[in-house]
Amino acid sequence: MTSKLPFLALALIAAGLAGCVGVSIGSRRPPDPPAPPVLVASADAATVAEIDAAARLSFDSSRLEALNRIAQRSDLSPTAQVHLVNVGYRCLSFENSKVALLRAVIANPLFCDATRHAIVTQLGSLSFDNNKQTVLNELNSRVTASK
Repeated sequence: MTSKLPFLALALIAAGLAGCVGVSIGSRRPPDPPAPPVLVASADAATVAEIDAAARLSFDSSRLEALNRIAQRSDLSPTAQVHLVNVGYRCLSFENSKVALLRAVIANPLFCDATRHAIVTQLGSLSFDNNKQTVLNELNSRVTASK
């Protein structure tokens, strides 16, 4: 009996300590707060909503197709252009898709400096130098052609 006593004491101590051990599964980090709403003129509200809806499509090719159609509109305001660029950088998965969208935006007849700024400031999110160079070449051609 005395040989079982140390084992029993050790088992009781272990059982007591086991209740103090917490197991955490998952992340304790709170969810990211929602993005602040974009303040847009009422004329742009529908276009911004369309861009956001296109960003929620399931497949990258579907997102690109929908965003490209918006990028080709002849009445695309600067606010909508900048939002389109930001959403394209954020929601398109493939770099080739991002470049295709950026090229479509640059080709828009109403392409503006605010949009050019949005493109250039986020250009670092493209991984490959040849894609960055393609976008920069498109921008340069557009800017020099407008002078």
